[in-house]
Amino acid sequence: MQPFPVFCVLLYERQKPDDRKEREKLMRRKGMERVTAGVLAAVMAVGMTGCANSGMSGTTADLTGQYGTKEEGQTEGTGANGQTGQAEDTGTEDTAMEEKDLGAIREAFEYSYTQFSLNLLRESRKQVQNGEDAKNTMVCPLSVMMALEMARTGADGDTKQQMGAVLYPGMSAEDGSMVLGRICKSLPDAEGARFHMSDSVWVKTADDAFVPDENFLDTVKTAYDAEVFGAPFDETTCRDINRLVEQETDGMITEILDQIPELAVMYLVNAVAFDAEWETPYDESQIQDATFYAEDGSGQEVSMMYDTTYRYLTMEHAKGFCRAYKEGYDFVALLPEEGLSLSKWLEELDGETFHETIRQENDTMIETGLPQFTGETDLELKDTLTALGMPLAFDEEQADFSKMGYCPDGRNISISRVLHKTHIDVDGLGTKAGAATVVEMCKETAMVEQPERIILDRPFLYAIVEKDTGIPVFIGTVESF
Repeated sequence: MQPFPVFCVLLYERQKPDDRKEREKLMRRKGMERVTAGVLAAVMAVGMTGCANSGMSGTTADLTGQYGTKEEGQTEGTGANGQTGQAEDTGTEDTAMEEKDLGAIREAFEYSYTQFSLNLLRESRKQVQNGEDAKNTMVCPLSVMMALEMARTGADGDTKQQMGAVLYPGMSAEDGSMVLGRICKSLPDAEGARFHMSDSVWVKTADDAFVPDENFLDTVKTAYDAEVFGAPFDETTCRDINRLVEQETDGMITEILDQIPELAVMYLVNAVAFDAEWETPYDESQIQDATFYAEDGSGQEVSMMYDTTYRYLTMEHAKGFCRAYKEGYDFVALLPEEGLSLSKWLEELDGETFHETIRQENDTMIETGLPQFTGETDLELKDTLTALGMPLAFDEEQADFSKMGYCPDGRNISISRVLHKTHIDVDGLGTKAGAATVVEMCKETAMVEQPERIILDRPFLYAIVEKDTGIPVFIGTVESF
């Protein structure tokens, strides 16, 4: 059975904004704070190099029903259902995965994905800091990966190879994309932890500027359950994309596009909505005023949430803890040792070490302090992704997205922008997070011993991870208030 479109999921499965406000008021009256975590919106646009465009008009049309109608076994590409390449029947890939040892491939993916997450965070943090310290950063690796994976489906040659190497470091991109699809289909979505992810493709219909490849649209429809829209790419399209992102992130991102460039011919959009409650909410008595010390030594007043837990994490030069949500997810925090800056520690942290650390099982009781925090990150990821190793995708002349479609005037298409927007609020009840990625294509206690204490009163790394795999759905740093 195919999942409901995101519009239906959000309208029928998530609370209305007014309901949420009333719920938060009620919680606060009971002395309980609410944890709201991470919103991401990344926009990836593909545009045509140097192609003129006259007046645009018309309205957005839902073309989804025109695609994904190939006979079973004839789809191409990779997506959220785990399909990749060409398959004669639905069992072909399962057999191939079994022959390759699915367990080993899945383990390799978990390490690879975690490495990609750290790579993305590190490079994004450099952009946020811009030579300055004490700025918070958050990214949603899953949303960025899914949007770029859709774009990779339309790529060929060296462009596709570079994108695969960035998305799946240390493993085969084909194996990685298959496991990615399987994991995305199995991420927990329950009453105590709501998780939804959706994809859509927006194609310019005005001026005959671009002819999309039907196989590509068939693939994104069948493999990613993506909706396909035809639109004039005028101000009405900009509003429609923003409206979709706002709905699919539960109102956490109200605008991702400020305008649509004249040369834009396609948008690839991924949206993620996440809303979870703590397994054990903080009581009012556990929330106290405290001081957070930035790396420059300045003190900032915060509301610190204190608790005890048995989910103790330890690694060389850092220690931390896990705190569980109600269903299938953990909040992970790691604090570098005294005297070691977050920047230096983060630069040396690798995906394997991070993954093994958050998968530890340690029954040591510890006292913890987690500050309530809120933050936003607004990024354009072109430089970040270029630095990670995929410059060809952004090269107006050399990019190869020939499997995505073509411009009738012969101009090449490339990725022009990858916009990334996040928001996070953390308090005592749970975590709410949203993510949207748009790819813009343009032409050209029994013991009396004193327990360990981990109080996050200085810069730290955090992640929202899926329990079964340990992969970070969201990852970020808190460095100031």
